[in-house]
Amino acid sequence: MGLRDLLFGNEEGEKKEMENENLVTPDMLVGEIITKHPLAAQFLMECGMGCIHCPASQMESLSEACAVHGIDGEEIVDALNDYLAEHNV
Repeated sequence: MGLRDLLFGNEEGEKKEMENENLVTPDMLVGEIITKHPLAAQFLMECGMGCIHCPASQMESLSEACAVHGIDGEEIVDALNDYLAEHNV
């Protein structure tokens, strides 16, 4: 990173930072994911998580929810991020 980037910003770096902010991670709460990305609700239900709107989802991480439902959490995270990227979320 050069002085110019420090003083005036780095558009590419800023884009990557914004993209990373939009990524779903395994430690995010299910309720937080749905609030941030409403399209995720239908995706997660289609993956076998029919109870995403239950009160427990407000306190349960995505990896915990996947474990309860016998679903591979890392696979869901990757697929959900791909799905959201395809829909420009």
